[in-house]
Amino acid sequence: MASHHLPHHESHGTHPMSVIGFLLGLVGFALAALWLVNMAGGHVVPAILFGLLMVAAFAGAVAIFMNLIHHNHHSPLTPDNTDNELRRYMKRYRS
Repeated sequence: MASHHLPHHESHGTHPMSVIGFLLGLVGFALAALWLVNMAGGHVVPAILFGLLMVAAFAGAVAIFMNLIHHNHHSPLTPDNTDNELRRYMKRYRS
């Protein structure tokens, strides 16, 4: 019987929800621009709508990042899933 050794795979440190949080942040900035333009143009109803959507997008992004940090003990910014990965990351990118 031949044993096959699979290549050792480490997590790249990106949780799938952090991608959604990042995209919500980008959407929040786009909505902020639309809110500002509509507010300056005197369009009250669209300004209120874009303002509320902007706040919701930023609040969603913050909620996702806080959940990843506190409940899952996973940093959305640094790939520190395990001690070995953290040491390897710090050696490769921080030294």
